[in-house]
Amino acid sequence: MVGSMIETKIGISAAAHFAASKKNITRYDFDAPLMLKEEWVVGGIEYTGRMISFFDRPGLGISQVHTRKEQTQ
Repeated sequence: MVGSMIETKIGISAAAHFAASKKNITRYDFDAPLMLKEEWVVGGIEYTGRMISFFDRPGLGISQVHTRKEQTQ
């Protein structure tokens, strides 16, 4: 079991990659980014119902991170 508390999509993307790489990890709790008020990460993991998917990009699949100032403009 691998879980989370209040990590952003960046941290959860890293944890999901770790969990996916280990066959003995059969359960996960990676819903923390769904509880955040704003989404400021482009890329990373993708949620589809109860399933998590990975983008076909290098690293964690994150292509951009917006600052709070950029979101309000």
